[in-house]
Amino acid sequence: MRIASGGRVRDVRLESGGARIDGARTEVRSSVSGEARILEIDGHRHAVRAARSGDRAFVWCDGDVFEFVRVGRAERAPGDADDLRAPMPGRIRRTLVAAGDAVARGQVLVVLEAMKMEHAIRAPRDGTVRRIAHRDGELVEAGAALVEIG
Repeated sequence: MRIASGGRVRDVRLESGGARIDGARTEVRSSVSGEARILEIDGHRHAVRAARSGDRAFVWCDGDVFEFVRVGRAERAPGDADDLRAPMPGRIRRTLVAAGDAVARGQVLVVLEAMKMEHAIRAPRDGTVRRIAHRDGELVEAGAALVEIG
């Protein structure tokens, strides 16, 4: 299958004991610890939780949230529209940037409160903030545009 995350499209094939990502073999083992699933990827352990909405999967891994979308060959990857989207429904607690600000990949742009926890929404790439779609305190649905990065 082809999946997209952060503006990048990857070919992924799940296999016994691992996966092939863009043709490269990655070993994956899975176990459960409490409410979290533990993934061991190439010898590194990660606590993971996931939720799915239609063709979108939202994965919490080691404190970061990632959005994955299944992509057909003719479709555009998310991120092509330059929007950073809400990984789940919640309330905007803090917006840490303004239109015109330069941002670096991984920089926290918005803090979203969801499921009684605060989630740091990070820039998927370097760029400049074009637009902030919501104000602090507003409720947003999963997939809602939060910040447009150019």
